[in-house]
Amino acid sequence: MRGLRDFALILLVACAGCSDPVAPPACEPPPPPACPDPAPSYASDISPIFQTYCVRCHGPGGVEFNKPLDSWAAANSRYGSVLQQVFYFCAMPPAGEPQLKDPAARAALLGWLACMAPNN
Repeated sequence: MRGLRDFALILLVACAGCSDPVAPPACEPPPPPACPDPAPSYASDISPIFQTYCVRCHGPGGVEFNKPLDSWAAANSRYGSVLQQVFYFCAMPPAGEPQLKDPAARAALLGWLACMAPNN
């Protein structure tokens, strides 16, 4: 019973968004991730994505400041959550926020996460 309760709590927390609860945008979950060679660069490929789509809420002064994505260290510590929220739950960015629609940017972020979020 405790496992089910813990799972429900994790699912509830994972589904919390930056803005008011709204149905997440429709998206197709990607195939299982594979680490590309070379891995996308955090500095040149991934940081700009986080700055554009995530840091407004997941940075200092944002409503999800306690779940920061404003540095490599913060993003690396949360990479599993980012993978789930952005790709598998299609919950981030939440409805009403700018959406990560560029297939190349989504592929770069997924590839970086599949490579275990390197600081490169």
